[in-house]
Amino acid sequence: MKPVLSLAVGTALCAAVLYGFWRWQGAFGLVYAAPVTAVLARPLVDVISGFPRFVARLALRRYEGRHYAFRDRRIDIHIDDDAVCWVSTDDARKIAALPADAVLCRMLPHACRELGDPVRWRITTDGLAEVLAKSSDAEVTKFRDWLERDVARPARNKLARGMALR
Repeated sequence: MKPVLSLAVGTALCAAVLYGFWRWQGAFGLVYAAPVTAVLARPLVDVISGFPRFVARLALRRYEGRHYAFRDRRIDIHIDDDAVCWVSTDDARKIAALPADAVLCRMLPHACRELGDPVRWRITTDGLAEVLAKSSDAEVTKFRDWLERDVARPARNKLARGMALR
């Protein structure tokens, strides 16, 4: 917003100076006052150079606060208002072998359900840690530790500090 405001102020200033010189000296006044238009150069460059970032933020805002990656594998995680992190079961299956969603719901009825945007089957980080605790694979252990260290604990800390979770 600041670059747009400075561009508007610069444009108004340049227009006033050019109009004043034109009224005072005619067409030659425009030639003499032309260097004043250099005032517009910096704000104009700032607005034009900021446009790609603006468009990228606009396109990616639905993923803001929800993009997590474990070893270059994208994981969709929904964090609710109580700082409970819900991991997409489809994304968790890319890393570890999980039972079918119906089986997970029977095993952990409190920790598995359909929710989020987009609506997917999700499991809480605590429920997923409980299921993954049965595995002896080193990659699964690293994934379970990553979930606690980089996803669940920061969400709980934000809630404890009263910060917005998104």
